[in-house]
Order: sequence, then C-alpha cells, then structure tokens
Amino acid sequence: MKTGRMVFFMAVLAGLTLASASAQAIEKGTAELGIFERVSFWDPALGLRDWGGLGVRAGYFFRENMSLEADLSRTSTDGMMSDGLRHDVLVHPFHARVIWNKPYGEKTHLLLGAGYVHTEYGDEVDASGDGAGALVGFRYQAGKKLSFRFEGTADYYADTDFTEKDNHVDYGVQFGFSGLFGGGPRDADKDGVIDSLDKCPGTPLGDKVDAAGCTLPKDSDGDGVFDNKDKCPDTPKGDKVDAYGCTLPKDSDGDGVTDDKDNCPATPRGESVDNQGCPLPKDTDGDGVMDNNDKCPGTPAGTKVDKSGCPQLFDESKATFVLEGVNFASGKADLTPEARTVLDRVAVSLAAYPEIRVEVGGHTDNKGSSALNTRLSQKRAEAVKNYLAGAGISPERLVAKGYGPDKPIATNDTEAGRSQNRRTELKKIN
Repeated sequence: MKTGRMVFFMAVLAGLTLASASAQAIEKGTAELGIFERVSFWDPALGLRDWGGLGVRAGYFFRENMSLEADLSRTSTDGMMSDGLRHDVLVHPFHARVIWNKPYGEKTHLLLGAGYVHTEYGDEVDASGDGAGALVGFRYQAGKKLSFRFEGTADYYADTDFTEKDNHVDYGVQFGFSGLFGGGPRDADKDGVIDSLDKCPGTPLGDKVDAAGCTLPKDSDGDGVFDNKDKCPDTPKGDKVDAYGCTLPKDSDGDGVTDDKDNCPATPRGESVDNQGCPLPKDTDGDGVMDNNDKCPGTPAGTKVDKSGCPQLFDESKATFVLEGVNFASGKADLTPEARTVLDRVAVSLAAYPEIRVEVGGHTDNKGSSALNTRLSQKRAEAVKNYLAGAGISPERLVAKGYGPDKPIATNDTEAGRSQNRRTELKKIN
C-alpha cells in the first residue's frame, strides 16, 4: 500500500514537467550545500520498519540549471531478521546524481534526477547494496542564496547481501533547505551585460547591445545605414547608397557619367567621354584633325595637313610640293604600292580645292643619257597624272611634264644627292 502511494506521488511530480513558466536560472559554477530530513519506505523484503533520518547534500552546477549532486543520510531503525528476532539497523544511503533544475514558476524549479546509489546496513547487521536511483521534486527559491527542497526518491537494487530477494525498490521522501554559493553575476536576457548594469533587461535573444545592455541600431539590408535612418530599407546587396540608405545612380559602363545622365550607356571601357557620357572625338594619326573629319586617317607623323587631314600641298610661301614616297620600279614608270597610297591622299587634298590646277613634274638624276631620262620622266609624270585622274581629279586640272635631269635640287656626285633628284613634284599653276 505504501509502495503504491509513493509511485502515485512520484508520477504526479513527473507529470508537472509539462508545465512551463519563467523562473530565474541557476548559473553555471554555482555550488550548493544543504541538509534534509528523510523518511524511508523500505521494500517489504528487507523487513525494516519505515522511519526517518537526517542527511546532507553537496552539488555543483556544471551548466545552467544542471548539477552534479551527492547526498548521504542516516536512518536508525530495526527489523525482523532471519533468526526471528528484531535487531537494530543503521542504514546509510549514498546517492550520486545528475539533476535538472527545470524552471517551473516565478520562484520554483522542478527537480528531475537520476544516478547511482550505494547503501550500507550496519549496527547489528553488516551488509551493503548497489543500484540505480531516481529523484523527482521541487525547489522553492526563498532568496538569491536560500532555497527549500521537497522531493521523492526511488532506489532500485538488483541484488544486496542484506536479503536473499533480488530486484527490490526502496522509496523515500526528503525535505530540507540548501544554500547556493558563487555562480557569478546574473545575466537573465543573455546579452552579455549583467543584470545589475542592464538598463534594457528584456533584450531579445541574439540582439547586439551596447554597454548598458540596450539593443544597438540595426542595418537590416547591410548598406551601412542604420534602420532608424534608412529611407530605403530593402536596398539590394552591393548597391552604393547615399546618407539615407537609398541607391546612388549607377555607372554601368564605368565612364564616369551615371546612367541617368549617360546618353551613350555602352561606351567601351577606357574611352574618354564628354559630360553626356559619349566618346570624345579622336585623332588617331595625331595630325590635329579629328577622325570623324579626317579624310586621310593614316597621315605620317609630322606631315603638315589641311582641314581635311590630308597633306597640305601648297601654301602662300611654297608653290611646289615634292611627293615623298611616290616611287617607281627601277627604269620604269610603274607606280609602287606605297606610291599609290600617297597619291590617294593627294587626290583627297586636290578634291578639297577644285579651283587649283597643277603640273605633275617628273625628274631624274644625270646617270644615263639625257634624252632617255627625259622620256622616262615624262612617262612617270603621266603615270601620276593618270592615277590622280582615275581617283576622281579632273584631267583638265592636271598637266604632265618630264624634265629629266635638267632641274636637280642636290648634287649628282653622291648617291644621296641623286636620290633627292629622282622625284615627282606637284606645282601650282594658277
């Protein structure tokens, strides 16, 4: 009957674990020392009279609300032994348990424990037993350091040398008080600021806080502007923003002009642009005439050009222009590819000044007969004239004249001088 009542009592206590309420946690590092009175209800097989005794406990909280605890109690009773007589018996149960102190009420914890039990039976008998024990109970926190405990225990022994019966269970009820020591300052909201300094004690778990324990301003979209000042709280990741957290205008082509002002949004990388993001005119050949107006884009460096970017044939101080690069095959009047390229530029320049008539003059050095050189220079002058006419210059504006060796511009005694004398010239004739 007694056993039935104890089982019912412990079942009721265990059922209370389903309840939930906030209570102060017992901090890691807290030590517990206490005393208690115990009433033991022995298994009938032991033949002992149920009786009360005193005990002491010591515990250590290895983590919040979880402790390792040991207790030792002493009960002086008597029992019917195998000789048919009653004998005095001292019973010393020793328990080592892990206990969960589950917060249950404003000042209450539900205690659930399990562990090892060793019991010594002494006085007129000499016996012992080992087994496993369970504990269910309550802790009432009367203050920061003082708490009262009420609990029930059940100890199972597979075998003892006190009785021949195997598998017996002893029950007990304990009531006492404990002192709690150490454990460090409390931090109820787990924000890293102890309660005595925490001006915002209910900080949500995980919030970053200042030294007073109050939540720091957040930057939900990670744009560097806190939410309390962010007028655009959902800025896409990576966008550059202004002081209000709103996306700054972008420069997609990286030309230094933002997209909202860029009239040429796909400018190639590295291009110099105007204030509308469009490429600035280029002068690829460096002749001072921009490519978009340059009709002779490959003019050699240093060449004096006209407004079309083509070689300037004539100016006020110079009526004759030597066609540098207009060369022929040796002894022939056939234009080389280089000569044709030069004449293409000359044709563009002549086309820009339709009022000008020119004489194409052919010249040679003095090597060979004068008559032969004169005929060759005439053929070469005509070859240039014909090419320019084919390039769109009116034949009426062109006159071909071969001078042979008659008008040297350098000495014919050296190769360098003779090379200068072998030339084709344009001469303005009106």
